Amino acid sequence: MRKTIMIIMLLVAGLSYAQPPKAELDAAVLAQANAMGKAFIEARYEDFSGYTHPTIEIMMGGKEKLVSEVRRSFEQLKLEGVSFTDISYGAPSEALVYEGQLQCTLPQIIEMEVESGTVTTSTILIAVSMDNGKSWYFIDPGDQDINTMRKIIPTLSPKLQLPGGLDPGFEPNEEKP
Repeated sequence: MRKTIMIIMLLVAGLSYAQPPKAELDAAVLAQANAMGKAFIEARYEDFSGYTHPTIEIMMGGKEKLVSEVRRSFEQLKLEGVSFTDISYGAPSEALVYEGQLQCTLPQIIEMEVESGTVTTSTILIAVSMDNGKSWYFIDPGDQDINTMRKIIPTLSPKLQLPGGLDPGFEPNEEKP
């Protein structure tokens, strides 16, 4: 009897560390991606930087330097006539468990206004949770493959799929008569 109770307790304890259902994970990833995107559009640099993977933050020299670099980059783009107008996210991939982390990818679409029209870019982000899906960090790998990204962040799963983004779209401004 005692052995049976011990086995049941171990099973229950194991279930408490089980991965949440996909719908729950997807909702959490998308909610936090959307919060990050809103901070991005509203140029709230500290809030936006809070979604940066800790390894990237360390590589940038810490939170303060990361925020400073994000601010500088945004301000430079603004001086060049670029303004971000919209950001949206597609459905996350199936979450993988790797080195105690949940990891998935999700599409990101950004619209920006330039002097001559609207540019739309699409990329794939990597989302990482170190607390079983409660909070998520995001990584934009650009055109890097997963093997290159793993040299920067070794805790990324080699099974993450990083298909290239689509070519940017461009919609010219309408000519005024």
